[in-house]
Amino acid sequence: MAWWNRLWCRRVFLPHIERSSLVRLTLPGWSEGPSDKDMRIWRDSEGDVLSLSFLEKGLDFPRGPGETNLRRWCREIAQSREGGLIEAQAMACGLGPSVGFIYKRTQVQNTGYVYTGMFITSVQLGSLVWTVVAGERGTSGLREAVVTADLMKAGKLTLEAYERCWAQDPYEPTYQGVDRIVLRFMSDDKNYDAQFPRHALSKVRRVMAALPENVCFDSQEASNSSRS
Repeated sequence: MAWWNRLWCRRVFLPHIERSSLVRLTLPGWSEGPSDKDMRIWRDSEGDVLSLSFLEKGLDFPRGPGETNLRRWCREIAQSREGGLIEAQAMACGLGPSVGFIYKRTQVQNTGYVYTGMFITSVQLGSLVWTVVAGERGTSGLREAVVTADLMKAGKLTLEAYERCWAQDPYEPTYQGVDRIVLRFMSDDKNYDAQFPRHALSKVRRVMAALPENVCFDSQEASNSSRS
């Protein structure tokens, strides 16, 4: 995945005004702070981070019927960061063709998981790349433990099945490109988000789902930049 690392580091802005500054975020609960070089950054009350970068070279994600190639493309990015893919899909966005995906990694010293969601939109002359990151706080593993117990109690999960399929890639069950501990758990299913609304994964999903309706180009700023 050296190509991804090279592309990620080669972010170039047009003169006079950064293209990312033309984007307006209306997502409640997030406040923009100082930029980090070429990246705009928002934080919420819990300190989690949402960032935006503009890649002038663009990210040419697969398109067309079916999502097999798109999911593999997303999986490669997750794998390059030693993460396991949780979900990936094409997403509707008024700014252009988009893809959204979520992956997880272990936190430092394996104190739970950190979840990363990426929402990428192809626009004129490049790509807008949103990244939201949230880590587990407090007692980790509660979601996994509760879901496991509930499934076993309901007779929907046996010890044999737990060993075989509790952790696996959502689209390619035989995939073994990363450590099994970061593969998607059965408890990572979105159907459990309502039961664990404060969980980091539930939060990342909410942000990812809300981004398409809360991102737009600032037409006034764009007009001013075109005259500069």
